[in-house]
Amino acid sequence: MPLVSGRSPAREAALWAFGLHALFATWIWWRWGSGVRGGLLFWMDFPVSLAFAGLAGRPFLVASVFAGGAWWALVAGGLTRLVGRVARGR
Repeated sequence: MPLVSGRSPAREAALWAFGLHALFATWIWWRWGSGVRGGLLFWMDFPVSLAFAGLAGRPFLVASVFAGGAWWALVAGGLTRLVGRVARGR
């Protein structure tokens, strides 16, 4: 993953995580049937999906892309920062 100048590795990882999540969420939405895709998106974004579990249709997709993407961006950025701190500490 190329690092764009001026961005920290944690921010870069967060942006990649958000983008990949949005790509996969929309791919699942268009390629899978209506009964399966909601379950896949729900479990893909599990902790955050409890907040928007009552939605259906396109609002569910939009909530999954943005809320789930933010969740995965937070996880990726946090893990990257943690690994960086551990590596600098040694």
